[in-house]
Amino acid sequence: MSTLDYNSETVKQGIDRLKLLGKHSDLLMHSYYGAHIDELQVGARAINQLLEANILRRADEESGLKLTSPVRELIVQLIADEERRKVNVEVGDFLVNIRLLVNKINAAEHKGNYQSSAFLQTKLSQEVDDLNSRIATGIDSLWNRLNTDFAFVSSVQEKIHENEKAHNEVLRWLDGLELINFAELIGFAGSNGGLRHLLVRQLQGQVSVHFSSLREVQKRLNELMVRFRQQQARNLLVRGMLQFFEQKPNFQPSDYAQRSSVVDLVNQAQALQPSVAIALDRHQDKHAMQQLLAQLPARAEVNAELPSAALPVEWQDEATVLAQRRALHEDVVSFYLSVLDQQHSQSALAYLAEAQLSWDPEIWLYQVIAEYQGLSSIEKSAFRLQYDEHEVAWFNQLRVIADVQLQLLSDGVGV
Repeated sequence: MSTLDYNSETVKQGIDRLKLLGKHSDLLMHSYYGAHIDELQVGARAINQLLEANILRRADEESGLKLTSPVRELIVQLIADEERRKVNVEVGDFLVNIRLLVNKINAAEHKGNYQSSAFLQTKLSQEVDDLNSRIATGIDSLWNRLNTDFAFVSSVQEKIHENEKAHNEVLRWLDGLELINFAELIGFAGSNGGLRHLLVRQLQGQVSVHFSSLREVQKRLNELMVRFRQQQARNLLVRGMLQFFEQKPNFQPSDYAQRSSVVDLVNQAQALQPSVAIALDRHQDKHAMQQLLAQLPARAEVNAELPSAALPVEWQDEATVLAQRRALHEDVVSFYLSVLDQQHSQSALAYLAEAQLSWDPEIWLYQVIAEYQGLSSIEKSAFRLQYDEHEVAWFNQLRVIADVQLQLLSDGVGV
C-alpha cells in the first residue's frame, strides 16, 4: 500500500488545477495558437484563479496574458505538435537521482526502517518510469516527423535542417543511454530483489528496446536525408534553368548534331569510322584499283584435312582376355612374394622396370592396389601400402597416385 496521503493539501491542489485546465480548455487552446485573451470577457475572478494556479502569466502590461511554460509544454506533448515539441535527452540527471535514491534505500533498510524504504522504492520506480516515458515520447516524436516527411515545414532546405536536428537528437539519446552502466546498477542493487528487478531486469529490457528503436530511426533518417538531397539537386537545376530563361527570354536551344564544334560536356561519343568499299562504277579509277589489288598479299590456302574413317573395333577373344588377367595377377603376386623374400619395402614401378614386364604402369598400379585390398584381414596385417601421391592443382583437392610402396610389417612394425 502506498504511503501517499490522498487527503493532503498537495493532492487537493493538483485536482483543483486540473479542473481549471478542463474548465478553461477553449481559452487555453486559443491562447496556445496566439489568440489574444480578452480579460473583460473571461472575468477577473477566472483570470486570478488561472494566475494563482500558474496556468497563465503576465509578462508585462503591454503583451497581455500568456500561457506558462509547463502548460504550453503539456499541450505540445498532448497534441504532438512537432514544430514546438522539445524533448529532454539528458540522462545524466536520471543517473544522479538513481544513485541518491538507492543509497537512501540501502541506508533505510540497514536501519530497519522498511516503511521509508518502500516509499523510496516507489519514488525510484517513478524515476525509472519518467525516464522511459521521456525516451518513448522522444522516439514517438521522431517517428511522427519521419512518417510525415517533416510536413510542418514547407521547403526542402528546412526539411534538411529538421532532419539534421532530429539526427543530432538521436545521437544524444544514444550517447545518454550508453552512460547507463548496468554493472554499476547491479552493484547498487546488491541482494535486494526489488532493486534488482527494477534496475536490472526491467530497465535493461526497456533500454534494449529503446536502442533498437533509435537505430531504426537513425537508419530511416539517413534514407530520408538522401531523398531530400536528391530533391534539392533537382530543385536547384530547375530553378537555375528558370533564372536563365528569365534573363534570356529569347533563347532557343540549337541542334547540337549540326554544330561543327561541340562542347566537351555534350561531346561524349567516340568518332565514327565509316566503312570503305571499292567504287566499281568509277571507270577512270580502274587502272589504279588493278595495281592496288596486285600489290595485296596472296591469301594462304589452308589445306583442310578430310576426316578419315574410324578404324574398325578389334574384338578380342574372351579366352585371351582371361589369360591376360591371369598373367597380370600372377605378376603382382610375384611382386608381393619378392617383398616377402627380400624383407624390405619396394616400389611397384621399380619392380615393373627391374622385372622388364610389359604392363602399362597405370594398369600395373591399379592391380597392385586391388590385390592389396582383396587380401584378408590377417594377410593384410603383414603388409602396408604407402601411396606416393600429389595434388593436380592448388584450386582443387584432386590427388594423383604416382607410385606405391609395398612395405613388410613384423608384428605391426615396418621392417
